[in-house]
Amino acid sequence: MKENPEIIKTIKVNSVEEFLSEQKFYSETDYFRGHSSVDYQLIPSIGRLFKEGEEQELLRFERKIFDDFKHKSPMFTETHPRNDLEFLFLAQHYGLPTRLLDWTYNPIVALYFACCSNPDKNGVVFRCFPYIIKEFDLDTDDIFSYPGIALLAPNMTNVRYKNQNGLFFYYSRPWEENYQSVTHKYIIPASSKNQIMNMLNKMGFTRSFIMPSLDNLSKDIVEQYTLRFHRSMK
Repeated sequence: MKENPEIIKTIKVNSVEEFLSEQKFYSETDYFRGHSSVDYQLIPSIGRLFKEGEEQELLRFERKIFDDFKHKSPMFTETHPRNDLEFLFLAQHYGLPTRLLDWTYNPIVALYFACCSNPDKNGVVFRCFPYIIKEFDLDTDDIFSYPGIALLAPNMTNVRYKNQNGLFFYYSRPWEENYQSVTHKYIIPASSKNQIMNMLNKMGFTRSFIMPSLDNLSKDIVEQYTLRFHRSMK
Protein backbone atom coordinates (compact mmCIF):
# COMPACT_ATOMS: atom_id res chain seq x y z
CA MET A 1 0.00 0.00 0.00
CA LYS A 2 1.53 3.28 -1.12
CA GLU A 3 1.97 6.31 1.13
CA ASN A 4 -1.09 8.55 1.25
CA PRO A 5 -0.19 12.17 2.13
CA GLU A 6 -3.85 12.90 2.87
CA ILE A 7 -3.81 10.39 5.74
CA ILE A 8 -0.20 10.63 6.94
CA LYS A 9 0.71 13.83 8.78
CA THR A 10 4.28 15.02 8.13
CA ILE A 11 5.95 17.06 10.88
CA LYS A 12 9.46 18.55 10.97
CA VAL A 13 11.24 18.37 14.35
CA ASN A 14 14.61 19.85 15.31
CA SER A 15 15.03 18.71 18.90
CA VAL A 16 14.08 16.03 21.42
CA GLU A 17 11.73 18.50 23.08
CA GLU A 18 9.89 19.23 19.83
CA PHE A 19 9.59 15.53 19.08
CA LEU A 20 8.21 14.66 22.51
CA SER A 21 5.74 17.55 22.42
CA GLU A 22 4.10 15.86 19.43
CA GLN A 23 3.60 12.55 21.23
CA LYS A 24 0.12 12.26 22.65
CA PHE A 25 -0.88 8.62 22.95
CA TYR A 26 -1.76 5.84 25.36
CA SER A 27 0.98 3.51 26.56
CA GLU A 28 1.66 0.57 24.21
CA THR A 29 -0.84 1.47 21.51
CA ASP A 30 1.13 3.55 19.03
CA TYR A 31 4.43 2.16 17.79
CA PHE A 32 7.42 3.70 16.02
CA ARG A 33 10.31 3.07 13.65
CA GLY A 34 13.27 5.32 12.90
CA HIS A 35 15.24 5.50 9.62
CA SER A 36 18.48 7.46 9.45
CA SER A 37 17.65 8.41 5.86
CA VAL A 38 14.28 9.44 4.44
CA ASP A 39 15.30 7.57 1.27
CA TYR A 40 15.14 4.14 2.93
CA GLN A 41 12.17 1.97 2.06
CA LEU A 42 9.75 0.76 4.72
CA ILE A 43 10.26 -2.93 3.94
CA PRO A 44 12.00 -5.83 5.73
CA SER A 45 15.50 -6.95 4.80
CA ILE A 46 14.53 -9.95 2.67
CA GLY A 47 12.24 -7.75 0.60
CA ARG A 48 15.27 -5.82 -0.60
CA LEU A 49 16.66 -8.97 -2.25
CA PHE A 50 13.61 -9.88 -4.33
CA LYS A 51 10.86 -8.03 -6.15
CA GLU A 52 7.26 -8.69 -7.07
CA GLY A 53 7.02 -11.64 -9.44
CA GLU A 54 9.86 -13.49 -7.68
CA GLU A 55 7.76 -14.89 -4.83
CA GLN A 56 8.76 -18.53 -5.36
CA GLU A 57 12.47 -17.71 -5.55
CA LEU A 58 12.16 -15.64 -2.37
CA LEU A 59 10.37 -18.45 -0.54
CA ARG A 60 12.94 -21.08 -1.52
CA PHE A 61 15.82 -18.79 -0.52
CA GLU A 62 14.11 -17.85 2.74
CA ARG A 63 13.46 -21.44 3.79
CA LYS A 64 17.03 -22.51 2.93
CA ILE A 65 18.78 -19.79 4.92
CA PHE A 66 16.35 -20.19 7.84
CA ASP A 67 16.86 -23.97 8.03
CA ASP A 68 20.63 -23.50 7.85
CA PHE A 69 20.45 -20.89 10.63
CA LYS A 70 18.42 -23.26 12.83
CA HIS A 71 20.96 -26.00 12.22
CA LYS A 72 24.11 -23.97 12.93
CA SER A 73 23.08 -21.26 15.41
CA PRO A 74 23.23 -23.49 18.56
CA MET A 75 27.03 -23.49 18.17
CA PHE A 76 27.10 -19.73 18.80
CA THR A 77 24.40 -18.99 21.38
CA GLU A 78 22.95 -20.41 24.56
CA THR A 79 19.49 -19.22 23.55
CA HIS A 80 17.11 -22.12 22.94
CA PRO A 81 14.12 -21.09 20.80
CA ARG A 82 11.03 -23.20 21.48
CA ASN A 83 9.49 -22.95 18.01
CA ASP A 84 10.02 -21.54 14.52
CA LEU A 85 8.63 -18.14 15.46
CA GLU A 86 11.21 -17.70 18.22
CA PHE A 87 13.90 -18.89 15.79
CA LEU A 88 12.69 -16.20 13.39
CA PHE A 89 13.05 -13.56 16.12
CA LEU A 90 16.57 -14.80 16.84
CA ALA A 91 17.50 -14.80 13.14
CA GLN A 92 16.22 -11.24 12.74
CA HIS A 93 18.17 -10.17 15.83
CA TYR A 94 21.43 -11.47 14.36
CA GLY A 95 21.05 -10.09 10.85
CA LEU A 96 19.60 -12.94 8.81
CA PRO A 97 17.31 -11.53 6.09
CA THR A 98 13.71 -12.12 7.18
CA ARG A 99 10.22 -10.79 6.48
CA LEU A 100 10.17 -9.08 9.89
CA LEU A 101 10.60 -5.34 10.42
CA ASP A 102 11.63 -4.00 13.84
CA TRP A 103 9.35 -1.46 15.52
CA THR A 104 9.21 -0.12 19.08
CA TYR A 105 6.64 1.17 21.53
CA ASN A 106 9.25 3.72 22.69
CA PRO A 107 9.36 6.87 20.50
CA ILE A 108 12.78 7.84 21.89
CA VAL A 109 14.29 4.57 20.68
CA ALA A 110 12.94 5.28 17.19
CA LEU A 111 14.34 8.82 17.35
CA TYR A 112 17.74 7.37 18.25
CA PHE A 113 17.78 5.19 15.13
CA ALA A 114 16.67 8.14 13.00
CA CYS A 115 19.70 10.16 14.16
CA CYS A 116 22.52 7.69 14.94
CA SER A 117 23.97 7.47 11.42
CA ASN A 118 23.95 9.11 7.98
CA PRO A 119 24.78 12.56 9.43
CA ASP A 120 24.38 14.18 6.01
CA LYS A 121 20.87 12.76 5.42
CA ASN A 122 17.51 13.80 6.83
CA GLY A 123 16.13 11.14 9.17
CA VAL A 124 12.53 10.08 9.71
CA VAL A 125 10.43 8.48 12.45
CA PHE A 126 7.26 6.65 11.42
CA ARG A 127 4.40 6.47 13.89
CA CYS A 128 1.68 3.87 13.51
CA PHE A 129 -1.60 3.03 15.14
CA PRO A 130 -2.57 -0.66 14.98
CA TYR A 131 -6.00 -0.39 13.41
CA ILE A 132 -5.89 -4.08 12.46
CA ILE A 133 -3.94 -6.71 14.38
CA LYS A 134 -3.99 -10.28 13.06
CA GLU A 135 -3.37 -13.07 15.54
CA PHE A 136 -0.63 -15.57 14.69
CA ASP A 137 -1.41 -19.16 15.70
CA LEU A 138 1.73 -21.24 16.20
CA ASP A 139 -0.22 -24.47 15.79
CA THR A 140 -1.74 -23.68 12.40
CA ASP A 141 0.10 -20.76 10.75
CA ASP A 142 3.23 -21.10 8.61
CA ILE A 143 5.77 -18.35 9.27
CA PHE A 144 6.59 -18.23 5.54
CA SER A 145 3.06 -18.11 4.14
CA TYR A 146 1.02 -16.26 6.72
CA PRO A 147 -1.55 -14.08 4.91
CA GLY A 148 -1.52 -10.36 5.50
CA ILE A 149 0.41 -8.27 7.99
CA ALA A 150 0.71 -8.98 11.69
CA LEU A 151 2.26 -7.51 14.81
CA LEU A 152 4.40 -9.98 16.72
CA ALA A 153 5.76 -9.35 20.21
CA PRO A 154 8.84 -11.38 21.24
CA ASN A 155 9.29 -12.81 24.71
CA MET A 156 11.69 -10.61 26.68
CA THR A 157 14.44 -13.23 26.67
CA ASN A 158 17.03 -10.81 25.32
CA VAL A 159 18.02 -7.53 26.98
CA ARG A 160 17.98 -5.81 23.58
CA TYR A 161 14.25 -6.55 23.20
CA LYS A 162 13.67 -5.14 26.69
CA ASN A 163 15.75 -1.98 26.26
CA GLN A 164 14.29 -1.25 22.84
CA ASN A 165 10.74 -2.14 23.96
CA GLY A 166 10.57 -3.86 20.63
CA LEU A 167 8.04 -5.69 18.52
CA PHE A 168 7.98 -6.94 14.94
CA PHE A 169 5.88 -6.22 11.91
CA TYR A 170 5.41 -9.37 9.81
CA TYR A 171 5.08 -8.80 6.04
CA SER A 172 3.44 -11.41 3.80
CA ARG A 173 4.63 -9.34 0.79
CA PRO A 174 8.07 -8.22 2.04
CA TRP A 175 9.06 -6.47 -1.19
CA GLU A 176 6.11 -4.08 -0.91
CA GLU A 177 5.91 -0.96 1.26
CA ASN A 178 2.74 -0.78 3.33
CA TYR A 179 1.58 2.42 5.02
CA GLN A 180 -1.81 1.10 6.09
CA SER A 181 -1.29 1.93 9.77
CA VAL A 182 1.14 4.85 9.45
CA THR A 183 -0.39 8.05 10.85
CA HIS A 184 2.64 10.37 11.21
CA LYS A 185 6.08 10.98 9.73
CA TYR A 186 8.52 13.07 11.77
CA ILE A 187 11.32 14.48 9.60
CA ILE A 188 14.60 15.19 11.37
CA PRO A 189 16.90 17.55 9.40
CA ALA A 190 20.48 16.37 9.06
CA SER A 191 21.63 19.60 10.71
CA SER A 192 19.74 18.68 13.91
CA LYS A 193 20.97 15.09 14.27
CA ASN A 194 24.13 15.83 16.29
CA GLN A 195 22.31 18.01 18.80
CA ILE A 196 19.58 15.40 19.23
CA MET A 197 22.12 12.58 19.70
CA ASN A 198 23.95 14.58 22.37
CA MET A 199 20.70 15.02 24.27
CA LEU A 200 19.72 11.37 23.89
CA ASN A 201 23.11 10.28 25.23
CA LYS A 202 22.63 12.52 28.27
CA MET A 203 19.24 10.84 28.80
CA GLY A 204 20.93 7.43 28.83
CA PHE A 205 20.03 6.39 25.30
CA THR A 206 23.53 5.37 24.25
CA ARG A 207 24.63 2.80 21.70
CA SER A 208 25.41 0.25 24.43
CA PHE A 209 21.96 0.73 26.01
CA ILE A 210 20.06 0.40 22.74
CA MET A 211 22.23 -2.49 21.49
CA PRO A 212 23.95 -3.99 24.56
CA SER A 213 27.30 -5.61 23.78
CA LEU A 214 30.91 -5.19 24.83
CA ASP A 215 31.92 -3.76 21.46
CA ASN A 216 29.22 -1.07 21.66
CA LEU A 217 30.21 -0.30 25.25
CA SER A 218 33.79 0.22 24.02
CA LYS A 219 32.57 2.58 21.29
CA ASP A 220 30.56 4.60 23.81
CA ILE A 221 33.56 4.90 26.13
CA VAL A 222 35.91 5.98 23.34
CA GLU A 223 33.45 8.61 22.07
CA GLN A 224 32.86 9.99 25.57
CA TYR A 225 36.55 10.42 26.41
CA THR A 226 37.53 11.60 22.93
CA LEU A 227 35.09 14.47 23.26
CA ARG A 228 36.28 15.25 26.79
CA PHE A 229 39.98 15.27 25.90
CA HIS A 230 39.44 17.27 22.71
CA ARG A 231 37.60 19.92 24.71
CA SER A 232 40.33 20.11 27.34
CA MET A 233 43.01 20.60 24.69
CA LYS A 234 41.28 23.58 23.07
